[in-house]
Amino acid sequence: MIRGAVLEDLDRLVDLESRVFGDQAWSRQELRFELSALSRIYLVWEDQDAILGYGGYWSGERDAELMTIGVLPEARHRGIAGSLLARIITGADRKGLQRMNLKVRVDNPAAIDLYEKFGFSQTGLCKGYYQPEDVDAWAMTRPLSSVGPGPVGFVSNKLSEGQERIIDHE
Repeated sequence: MIRGAVLEDLDRLVDLESRVFGDQAWSRQELRFELSALSRIYLVWEDQDAILGYGGYWSGERDAELMTIGVLPEARHRGIAGSLLARIITGADRKGLQRMNLKVRVDNPAAIDLYEKFGFSQTGLCKGYYQPEDVDAWAMTRPLSSVGPGPVGFVSNKLSEGQERIIDHE
């Protein structure tokens, strides 16, 4: 189930961050800030009291910035990242924001593919964005409102057989 992240999730998110992002993981202090900031919205994917993934965005006046999406290695390939991304896009769209932006490592083809499926396109290259590894990032953007939250071409809110209904707690 997807639900809004709360400060009580901090310990589990610190662990998830470390397992997903290793040396690039946000610190406890950074995560606490992200969960507490009024301009940030974070969601978690929880299954039997275990947080398997999370993601969130920063909300500006007109644009949103995808801050992160992370899924535990053992929970990947189950649609968690895509479900989180769809809910994040829907949330930003409901706020009346016009565009969602993000940065993604150029050496992360799985993430780039996911973002492209959800209508993001590359708008530039940020040289040396990820430090200390000095890895470049693609800047990507996606319009909101004019395109639905799912993969490009997705138009239905009906559930296919076997899909889980996600309850909106935003």
